[in-house]
Amino acid sequence: MSNRALWSVRKRHEWLAKPAKSRRVKRAARLRCGLQDALDRKAGVSSEN
Repeated sequence: MSNRALWSVRKRHEWLAKPAKSRRVKRAARLRCGLQDALDRKAGVSSEN
């Protein structure tokens, strides 16, 4: 009997343990969905549109 299933489970848990790499979102896309305004508020910068 092979231990293939156990190996894949172990690998999957190792993969989930690492933090996911954040995706690069361009400023225009952030502005479209309103994310840039939230980031500006978090940074404490008043946005002037």
